Amino acid sequence: METIVGFIQTHKPYFDAVSAISSVVTLLCWGFGSMLLWNAWRRQGIRSVSVGPLNFQMQQAAVEATAAAARDWQGRAPTKEVDVARIRSTVARAFDPETADRLVGKSILWVDDNPTNNELAVRALRKLQMEVEQVTSTEAGLAALRNRHFDLIISDMGRDGNMRAGYELLEKVRQHNDHIPFLIFAGSDTPEFRLEAQQRGAQLSTNDMIELTDKVVTELGERHR
Repeated sequence: METIVGFIQTHKPYFDAVSAISSVVTLLCWGFGSMLLWNAWRRQGIRSVSVGPLNFQMQQAAVEATAAAARDWQGRAPTKEVDVARIRSTVARAFDPETADRLVGKSILWVDDNPTNNELAVRALRKLQMEVEQVTSTEAGLAALRNRHFDLIISDMGRDGNMRAGYELLEKVRQHNDHIPFLIFAGSDTPEFRLEAQQRGAQLSTNDMIELTDKVVTELGERHR
């Protein structure tokens, strides 16, 4: 035993060097593995991630992006403080394994003649692993629907001087598709608008970014299709 201890003490610098190299290699492997997981998630190579640190980081990024989008939207028409607790609840549901399995790669068509208004909101939805295509007119929206499949539509209300363009798009969509969720995201949020939107076949009419995000998660992540 003394011989072994003496050998270790004599060669301690070598053992320290080996230990340091091993630690560096371990860190590199974890970093490379995390990158592979991230890319696989983004490319739908895997449907859910349960690795604690990576999952936590992705959830934090989604919370921060959604909060920024909510503050940006409310900054144009401030009504109340951003409820980060609500955002965390929505993001936690979105990253639940069963819900995430349904959300990853789902496609959203967003129709708004001022797409720059929604840049942060689109970024938040993409952090939840959904695809978003933006168009600026009813005609472009209908053309996009003819060219590919979408799982959900978001539309503003007024476009190009037509203050009911959102309803007109909804009517044309419902002539051919009764099932695709249709959400109206506009400046007004009166009970009358909400009721009319529901009567016309929309699943939601709101000016609340957090409510919009929550509804998207509900419609796409918790539906059985």
